[in-house]
Amino acid sequence: MASEDRSAPLQKRILVVGPFMHRLGHYSTFPHDLARGFALNGAQVTVLAPAQPALATPADAPYRLISLATLAPPGGGVARAAWHALQRAPILLALFWIALNTRPADYDLVYWTDFKPDNQQSTWPLAVARCLGLYRHRTAFTEHYSFSWTRHRLQRLLRLDRLRLHKTTLIVHSRKLLEWVRLNMAWPDKGHYVPWGLWPVAPAHLDRTAARRALGMAEDARVLLVFGMQAIRRKHVDTLGAAIDRMTLDRPLTLVFAGIRTSHDEEHPFDSPALLAKPQLTVMRHEHFLDDDAVTRHFAAADAVWACYRDFMGASGVLCQAIAHRRLALCADAAESGALVADYGVGLMPARTDVEGVRQTLCRFIGMSAGEQASYEANTVAAARELAWPHVAQRILALALAADD
Repeated sequence: MASEDRSAPLQKRILVVGPFMHRLGHYSTFPHDLARGFALNGAQVTVLAPAQPALATPADAPYRLISLATLAPPGGGVARAAWHALQRAPILLALFWIALNTRPADYDLVYWTDFKPDNQQSTWPLAVARCLGLYRHRTAFTEHYSFSWTRHRLQRLLRLDRLRLHKTTLIVHSRKLLEWVRLNMAWPDKGHYVPWGLWPVAPAHLDRTAARRALGMAEDARVLLVFGMQAIRRKHVDTLGAAIDRMTLDRPLTLVFAGIRTSHDEEHPFDSPALLAKPQLTVMRHEHFLDDDAVTRHFAAADAVWACYRDFMGASGVLCQAIAHRRLALCADAAESGALVADYGVGLMPARTDVEGVRQTLCRFIGMSAGEQASYEANTVAAARELAWPHVAQRILALALAADD
């Protein structure tokens, strides 16, 4: 009788390519999060960064990082010249390194985390390299951006996306965005939806009183956190300012802006002396990069997090951060953010995102009872369990490794 094969399954080997890890925002955090999630599913993971990453790799990271900025150029004359010529083209530099240094057998999956806006342009080099036999890896990538119909028209009419994305698994972290991408490609069954992941924060780190004391906040105020890249119009900060301007506050409200200001060309509504002088309103602006401890402290101090975007179909990292930190969100009833809030009951959504709609939602938030607040926070705990990165990465792996796209 033949003996039973009890050998363990081979560990999956994954190369995570982060072309824009030298930038802040999701460009630098997403590759680390995804790599850790893959590793926690038993994979052997390498992260490839064409330039020096903006964020250091954590000391306990269960994956290794290759930064092409620290490597010597190839020895050959043509290869060396190409290496230097591609220093300002991170996607092409990463593709060049993969073609030069790896074989398909080296990795079970190559996962590209970003191709910048206009992915329909930026993924063509992979398709060309595949056609030339220079790149033959099983490949998946995340699509973060909506396509412009007019700029995509030729590819749509000629069905060129079927060549561009041949044998490539498309992952989208927004149901509405996936619907839009499929429509623009005229490819109704292409791509897979997987929610954006998060890392649940331990309750011990979320003491409101201690966090407010550390940040110099009034302990009895209602605190609304506006976190992340401080884009005034895109994140409805202008609408928020106009709504508060119309309100008569019968309870202290502390508004905290925390994160890097993306453009100083946009007028910040809370530069207004009249608004800053409003009774019961305190405005704090920490417009700079925050380390992990400071991020946790700001979320711990908050009662709610502003995650209200204008004309945005993608997944909101701020909403995921709010859920991870057990804080309810104030969020637009649209696209992926609205769907997550509706699915899990983790926030308030204005019926419309004009000034009056936002004002009504703010009034509800400010007047919320402790019991209602606790109910929303309990919902975030359940949502965080389902949306944790290990679960999300497992779903991505299952789709990418099974797909024959």
